[in-house]
Amino acid sequence: MTDKRIRNVFRYVFEFVAAGFAGWIYEVITVWVMWHYFDNRGMLHLPIIPIYAVGAFILLAVLRKKRHPLFIFLFSAAITTVFELGASYLLEFIFHQQFWTYETWPFSILDRSSLISSGIFGILAVAYFYGLHPISGRLSEKLPKGVCIGFSVLASAAILTDLAVSVTELLKAR
Repeated sequence: MTDKRIRNVFRYVFEFVAAGFAGWIYEVITVWVMWHYFDNRGMLHLPIIPIYAVGAFILLAVLRKKRHPLFIFLFSAAITTVFELGASYLLEFIFHQQFWTYETWPFSILDRSSLISSGIFGILAVAYFYGLHPISGRLSEKLPKGVCIGFSVLASAAILTDLAVSVTELLKAR
């Protein structure tokens, strides 16, 4: 594998971990603020919520060019809302379980999304494109190749193992 490919793999793994962790932090804070208790959100055991990382990658694939922050905010709010709605139905179909609801939120969309969460996702997308994505690029250039390989292998193995264990547990609980 070429040096450039190794560094690109590092970027994607790093961004997956960071976006998934940011989503977990957002979810934990939201529950704490709204209901005053800690809830380890997400389907994995790790503090990573993959839907946030997948959503970030969808946006990255669609918005390859650098755009104005307002455009990123509005476009991302719309795209992530559609993605969240679709993901909620797909996960419920696969696991026979509803992973989240917005039934108590103002401006709820089918109890599976909300205009408020859409706005927050838009803000997170701007932070991703103007913060996390450039940071991962600088890190991938500056870190030694061995560190990039080590992080990519360890983080990928941990996430894939956790995903396999978590999916198995969810399927058994159906």
